Amino acid sequence: MISDFVKTCLDVLKLAPRYLIALGAVAAFLLFSNNGLLKSLGVFDIVQKNRQWLGLTLLVTTSIFCVDLILRFVSWVRRRKNESRFYERMKKRLSELTEDEKQILRYYFAKQTRANMLRIDDGVVQGLAEVGIIYQSTRLGNMVEGFAYNIDDFAWSYLYEHLDLLDGTTKTYRTDKIENRW
Repeated sequence: MISDFVKTCLDVLKLAPRYLIALGAVAAFLLFSNNGLLKSLGVFDIVQKNRQWLGLTLLVTTSIFCVDLILRFVSWVRRRKNESRFYERMKKRLSELTEDEKQILRYYFAKQTRANMLRIDDGVVQGLAEVGIIYQSTRLGNMVEGFAYNIDDFAWSYLYEHLDLLDGTTKTYRTDKIENRW
């Protein structure tokens, strides 16, 4: 019997905090409502006999809700910090592009497009994809023409503002797409 009670309590604690808020709200309503309202609802005697359990329910649900809010805030701060680090690394990487990488990225701006067909077995392509500057947008493609690679939104915006980063020893751009031969 005690183990069933403990198991039930643990199952309640596993509920998402948004469900526990409702339980806490009901407990708060019952604890802080005036006696006339409780009598008209027919729960006055129940509330009086179980006041300590209602108080404990309110305390536990409020604590769980506060802990959940704190954890969400900490998670948000970490996510923002990681994004900031990622974008700083990407800015640094964009300022250190090789000529081959610049040729690939020039295509996006020369054609004013967010997609380019590139060979998946190319080390330069994979290097840009590894750091998140471009990404494979579809699994459909072939080894001859390549696969569709899109440029990351941040990289697009940053390079658009700093087009001088794409200046190099050549003015050519690169795509692996084979033009229609027919």
